[in-house]
Amino acid sequence: MGDTTTNPDAPATSAARPGRRLRDLIPALAAAAFAVVAFVLASQVPEGARLTQFSPRWWPELLAALVLLLSVFLAVGALRRSTVTVEEDVPEEATRQGAWRLTAMLATIVGYGVLWYFIDFRVSTLLLFIALTWLGGGRGWKALILFPITVTAILYLLFGVFLRVPL
Repeated sequence: MGDTTTNPDAPATSAARPGRRLRDLIPALAAAAFAVVAFVLASQVPEGARLTQFSPRWWPELLAALVLLLSVFLAVGALRRSTVTVEEDVPEEATRQGAWRLTAMLATIVGYGVLWYFIDFRVSTLLLFIALTWLGGGRGWKALILFPITVTAILYLLFGVFLRVPL
């Protein structure tokens, strides 16, 4: 009938597990919930005097609608995806070092919020990106100095200078 030998170059596959579809839908559902909460919060922003056709809630409502639309696309993609798992798509087991890095990154972000209250935006953001880059495995002067300075400068120019957001 057919050749019963296996192809050594073909990826190993396994049958789908029952909870796989739900697991694939969780990011889409979380994004949709975030979009709904953001839209509700944006609708509570006071209108104020309308000097232009755009109100202060226009931009947050637009972003919430885009996140909701993207979460619908993500859900459709998760539902249409094959339920067969390819071995190389399965993530590696969690390690103690990975858990430590994640915890350290979250603590760094919380520390950034506290530090920003006491220190200028540019200094605290620069320190945040240096710490996150180091925790993420970045080494060398380009990763630890050039990248954080560039990102901080872009964020400051965008928000502080062009959009005039008080930082």
